[in-house]
Amino acid sequence: MVFLLGCASGFAGTPRPAQEQTAPPPAAATAPIDAGEDHGGDADFHSAARRAFTGDPAAAQTALAAFLAHHPNHRQRAAAVALLARVLFGQGDVTGAKALLDQNVPPAPLADHDFLTGLCESRLGKPERALALLRAFVAAGPPSIGGMPDPQAKALLSLALAEALAENHDPAGAIDHLDSYRQLDGVRDYERIFAQQRAEEIAGKVSDGDALKALSDRHGSLARALLGPKAVVALRNRGDQANAVRVEQDITAARRQLGLETVLPWAGPGDPMRFGLVLPFSGPQVRLGEVVLRGAMLVITAAAHSLQPVPYTLVLRDAASTPDRSAQGGGPSAGLLSLVRDESVIGAVSTPDPKSVELATRDGVPLLLLDEHAPGAATTAFQLIHSVEARAVALARKALTLGARRFAILGPDSAGGRRLGAAFRSAVEGGGGVVTGSLTYPSGATSFSTQVANLRKIEFDALFVPDDASRLELVAPALAVADIWPRAPGAYSASAHSAGGHGRRDILLLSTALSVSPKLLHNAERYVQGALLCPGFYPSDDNRSGSFVARFKETYGTSPSAADAYGYDATFLLRGAVERGARTRADVLRILAKETFEGITGDIRFGADHGRLDAPLVYVVDGDTIRPLK
Repeated sequence: MVFLLGCASGFAGTPRPAQEQTAPPPAAATAPIDAGEDHGGDADFHSAARRAFTGDPAAAQTALAAFLAHHPNHRQRAAAVALLARVLFGQGDVTGAKALLDQNVPPAPLADHDFLTGLCESRLGKPERALALLRAFVAAGPPSIGGMPDPQAKALLSLALAEALAENHDPAGAIDHLDSYRQLDGVRDYERIFAQQRAEEIAGKVSDGDALKALSDRHGSLARALLGPKAVVALRNRGDQANAVRVEQDITAARRQLGLETVLPWAGPGDPMRFGLVLPFSGPQVRLGEVVLRGAMLVITAAAHSLQPVPYTLVLRDAASTPDRSAQGGGPSAGLLSLVRDESVIGAVSTPDPKSVELATRDGVPLLLLDEHAPGAATTAFQLIHSVEARAVALARKALTLGARRFAILGPDSAGGRRLGAAFRSAVEGGGGVVTGSLTYPSGATSFSTQVANLRKIEFDALFVPDDASRLELVAPALAVADIWPRAPGAYSASAHSAGGHGRRDILLLSTALSVSPKLLHNAERYVQGALLCPGFYPSDDNRSGSFVARFKETYGTSPSAADAYGYDATFLLRGAVERGARTRADVLRILAKETFEGITGDIRFGADHGRLDAPLVYVVDGDTIRPLK
């Protein structure tokens, strides 16, 4: 735990190394306290007590320990214990101070004993206990220690309460006490600066929503100045522009009055012309970074093709080898930190990384993730890639709209295959259909004669193959051997074939067909005609992606892959938000959360959990091409 007092030499010394810590503190007296006169003891106590708040804590410790040893039953014993505990605390021996206090608990509560115990509990990371003891002194003020006024007591109380409240999830209260500390008489300039830095550190760890919640009550100017920018982001994300403007005006004035920058680094607006990419540009995944970058570059060059080119800039960071920065660690999160703080990007694209999502959320930065999982409503990240389960569901729903009611599943005996089969079955049954049979084959199988023979015994209108395109190339010809053929959607009608019947059976063939390429047509064209596929993206010349595919081929001399398309769509979303009026990161977040974008991979829109809400595109094999199904 950071505790300012240990860094303020005017209030406390440097903690001793473990081998130099004090000997075990004096134990409690075994005999009752003697209330009679003891002039020698009185003199010894006053001599020792006067040393407690001088500049010689070692002499004070020696004198007080000697008094307790020589006068174990003196009526000033409790006062001497409190003073010795305070000296130990001031020297950084918090454990020794706490042990002394615990071994000498007074029979009736004493304010100085409770006060010092509360200080120790705060420093030792027990915020709830510290608050229970120290809150009583907020209004009344700190007590004298052993009958002696402590010139540092107010500072100790403010700092202890600040740390305890920060640990107890009350950032605004913690910052208020740091603000009180800054305004105390006798606090030096460097101590004020350190207190402000600690307040900024506390504010930096607070989410936008929690900052808004913290400022719902009235707090001091420092708390409003530091937490206010995040509260503004939260209000804008809610669409509450009127209150966002009001709070922004209030905190801007508060920050100017305190001599702070008008915008905190983690809540900066960002440059609407600068987009960030944090991708692996070295190491084993270098190919992924290069491919995604190709698609992203087309978004920038597309602007340059207009009569009035817009100077968008892509700023890159290598997720595989970014050096360590500011205790954020290496890798994607360090790259993102650099883009946010050093390059002022308005948003970024990244591969999935929990630390990056946490950092982006803390700093209010839009983050487009090349991921199949929804990051959650409490984040500023957005899922860009449809999950394979969503693709299975899209195929089931499309087949149902075409009239299929009886479905069979033929897939790999693997965790992924079973997961896709379950998602498909749920969608079929939710739409009024029925799964009449589910057959599996070993993962990596190349022969399917047994499974296909068993398919002939099942009544079904549509067959779902939850596997990649390379497996579909082998399954489709095996189906043809058993006279089971796919039929184009336009010519399809629900089959009346009975189970075990002979002759040709025309069905809807459905497959997620991940990583589909022209190789499927080259190797199995006649066996997959009319098949419905949901691979995420395929480079066709339709109205949605035709111009993108043409420009990509012109630029790179090859057809785009799915990774190229997702790289394009991610950057396209950032550019699209700017073209719709976004000028800050908060604006981009608001637009992404509410609006729809016609991307290459679909009509992109996000749900409450920031996952892809639009249905994946379904493609159909049509002659020598694969095109989106209308």
